[in-house]
Amino acid sequence: MSVRCTPVFAPDAIEALAAAVRAAKQGNPLAPVTVIVPTNAVGVTARRRLGADGGVAAIELVTPGRLAERIAGADLAAAGRRPVSTPLIDITVREVLRHAPGHYESVADHPSTVTSLRDLHRELRLAGPLGAAALRGASARGREAARVSSMVSERLAPRWFDEADLIAAAIERIRAGERPFERAVVFLPRVDRGLPADLLRAIGDVTDLQVLVEWTGIESVDAETVDFATALGASVDPVAGAIPIVPADTRVVSTTDADEEVRHAVRQLVDAARSGTPFARMALVWPTDRPYARLVEHHLGVAGLPWNGRPGTLVTERLVPRFLLDLLDLDRRGLRRSELFDLLADVPINGPDGARVSVAAWERRARAAGVSTDAHWSPRLAAHAAAMRATERERHADDAEALSAFVDDLRRDLGPRSRTRTWSDWAEWCERQVLYRLGRSVLDQLDEAERLASDHANRVLDRLRYLDTVGKPVTRSEFRAAFAAEFEAAPGRLGRLGDGITIGSLAGTVGLGADLTIVLGAADGLLPPPPPSDPLVSDADRRAAGLGSADARANRIHRSFLSHATTSATLVVHTPRGDLRATTDRLPSRWIAEHLPSVSPHSVPSHHAGLVACEFPGSAPEHRLRARAVAAASGVDALVAGCADDPAAIRGLRLRASRRSDRVTEFDGDLSAVTIDHFPRPVSASQIELWPSCPHAYFMRYLLGVRPIDDPTDELGLSPMERGNVIHDTLDVFHRRVIAGDIPQPGPDGWSPEATAALEQIFTETADRFEQTGRTGRAANWFLQRPSVRAELFNWFVRDGRLAGSRGARVVHSELRFGRAPDVEVSLPLGDGRQLAVFGAADRIDRTATGELVIVDHKTGKADKFKKIDRTDPTEGRTKFQLPIYAAAALATIGEAPGSTPVRAEYGFFDRGNYERYGYSFDDEVWNQVTDDLRWLVDGIGSGLFPAITEPPKFTFYVDCHYCDPDGLGVDERYADWSRKQDDPRLVAVFADDGADEQGAER
Repeated sequence: MSVRCTPVFAPDAIEALAAAVRAAKQGNPLAPVTVIVPTNAVGVTARRRLGADGGVAAIELVTPGRLAERIAGADLAAAGRRPVSTPLIDITVREVLRHAPGHYESVADHPSTVTSLRDLHRELRLAGPLGAAALRGASARGREAARVSSMVSERLAPRWFDEADLIAAAIERIRAGERPFERAVVFLPRVDRGLPADLLRAIGDVTDLQVLVEWTGIESVDAETVDFATALGASVDPVAGAIPIVPADTRVVSTTDADEEVRHAVRQLVDAARSGTPFARMALVWPTDRPYARLVEHHLGVAGLPWNGRPGTLVTERLVPRFLLDLLDLDRRGLRRSELFDLLADVPINGPDGARVSVAAWERRARAAGVSTDAHWSPRLAAHAAAMRATERERHADDAEALSAFVDDLRRDLGPRSRTRTWSDWAEWCERQVLYRLGRSVLDQLDEAERLASDHANRVLDRLRYLDTVGKPVTRSEFRAAFAAEFEAAPGRLGRLGDGITIGSLAGTVGLGADLTIVLGAADGLLPPPPPSDPLVSDADRRAAGLGSADARANRIHRSFLSHATTSATLVVHTPRGDLRATTDRLPSRWIAEHLPSVSPHSVPSHHAGLVACEFPGSAPEHRLRARAVAAASGVDALVAGCADDPAAIRGLRLRASRRSDRVTEFDGDLSAVTIDHFPRPVSASQIELWPSCPHAYFMRYLLGVRPIDDPTDELGLSPMERGNVIHDTLDVFHRRVIAGDIPQPGPDGWSPEATAALEQIFTETADRFEQTGRTGRAANWFLQRPSVRAELFNWFVRDGRLAGSRGARVVHSELRFGRAPDVEVSLPLGDGRQLAVFGAADRIDRTATGELVIVDHKTGKADKFKKIDRTDPTEGRTKFQLPIYAAAALATIGEAPGSTPVRAEYGFFDRGNYERYGYSFDDEVWNQVTDDLRWLVDGIGSGLFPAITEPPKFTFYVDCHYCDPDGLGVDERYADWSRKQDDPRLVAVFADDGADEQGAER
């Protein structure tokens, strides 16, 4: 009995296997022969190719792990031992580090430490006792790692077994006399030392064993093969003068980046299929999954090409595993709005009533309520719902209350993060959540990939239940870590080998012998891949222990590359010139110069050039795009004619041409041809003030109903808006009590001490309410800002009292609402018989000793844009209409028309405006000017012109207009468009009427 190692080149491997099988049968075609293969995929490929080359009977193909399980699995099960799982190893590693951390004491609690020790433990187990002993003697780092691995093994051994235990037990049974088979051939084994090699050697001791090892002709690669043969107790005779021979039809294609590589590869696959090559005889492989796995899956899907292999979409990204992983970790920083809605938008979730949640409506309510962090949900949603019901917006109130109920229900299910449960309780909790939150209807409609992922998630939960026997109760985060770890070995393959194009990594697709193989990513840094780094032991330690080193990994990839290169009828190697994700250049792989020196690379200059030059595009979108590109090369007329059957393309061409012209068109704000009822209901001052500053913003906001997304964040301190709200709410309550007579009106010396005390009490109550509803930011910052807000309020209060005293003024209205039922209707004349109905709320109205009404609009912001307003320009260049509207409202409230009662309106600023008042008194001249300005504004809106009037680009720390700069990247293109179009006579006629709005014309 002996082990014979025979070197074979990849192209000759199947022929050598057939010869070895025939030799093992010794002339009896029905004699059973076992073929030991490295992977199931290699076994399927070998069986099919043997069948295609004449056929064989009575052969069994088995992997080393499956063989060991068949020999010794029953013994281990009979001893009461169960298969070990990833979470179990993690738990055991943590226990070892807790009781004997050694050199790992400072990082013993870090998840990466556990993960690294677990992975090294698995490698050491397969390396065998000699490997562990060698690592102990290699260095102090190696000794510590081996110590932890040994302690983990001791703790697990009585009740659990791993692959190393299976192989070791199988070796013992064979050495005790068991003969697993009469005849065996080992086909292209992985050249790893340790227990797998010991198993083959043990088999060779009881039967003749022929091992077909892959030979490449590359000395550094084949040296590992020689060492492997030595470990088997055999020798291998080097093949003198042998070099890898690539097929005559070999091409090297240079493309711009990885994305273009895959697009070009898909076109080549389509071309091959059109030439008669079956999809089952094609392979598309790559050296690293990132970024190629996802790109290949996507582009093959777009092209509608069948494929099999490991997809770019991970199992953990499928619906059920993704839902559970996100749900288990949802409140890691508290239940934040952004993270909850990331989950709700990502998976279809049911509410407490079993109906699908309304994600978009709930998201709008949460933003409108100012919800950001965990503490905001209940108080802010309740306050928002009450405000919506007060304004008869019942649907919004119902949505806010439904969201609040959903959050409460979710919180009850999640419980505190520190709560511990048994492993089986957590598994049952996960199963309940899947059925309750996703629903049976969703689970019944899963496609194949999603169903396989769901089934695997259920198997993981079943395995985790058994940890109750060894592990104490755990928190939700600890259970999640174990659940996620189980997916590292999750089955990810889709489809059956032979059904469509085979895709996958170079190392995982050996032995295919395809008619067409396309290799992606042949660039330095990708092929060969960069050496991995082990945080626990050095590469020298790994070599000493017989573990996989950086060189071994590179040699394995090299062997796989040569296998594909020498067994395919046609070979296409793609090399990217750059990496757009990392914004770096790439050089061709050195293996191209080494193995394909006579192949001249074909360069694809760009995506456009590659698409135009290809014989047949790879997908329907590419067909359309190429047709447009070819037509465009012949001129605009040819492009338009080529798009005659494509309305979307025609509209796109019109849009581009119109926006590049020097005239305003329907594509950049001209809606003059459309009949629009602009004022079907009362309008606010802020609405009409928006049009002169940015007509495009007016169009988006008030005609299309599009608002910038309000994204409340976790404010460290009091936001400017909430600071203003504290002051406004305090003054509103104060003024209403003054009007009711509970607080005395200001006297000649200003506000009385009684009024001051009342304001102090009201501010305290208001500030407390804001704090209790979570609207004041972090507690520490609010502690510092609250005195500042109080000081600002009382500084204004003292000045206001002096001014009111000098005027002999009495407060007669606070937050005077008008324009909407049941409030008084207010309209302003336009001077031509038309009226503009308005609505709003005036902060405060006083009546002085002379009978004059004084309207005050409180402003807590800066005063820079209000300083020029006076009676000569009451709307400051037709941009500010609050004061005239509030003045008309005050008169309408007392039943008088403009001009009948003296009226003064002013903006009252606080600290940021230096407590100044800016305003004017109304007389016939002022009212006439307001009427002219308002008529110009209404006519301008009615003109249907809504161009984006953009300021010159400049650096700012904020976005001035979210409608003109929606992505926050600047307004360079917008400003260029406006610069071309601003001299359009129609725009000049509206925005530079008689030179009255020179500033608007310049804009």
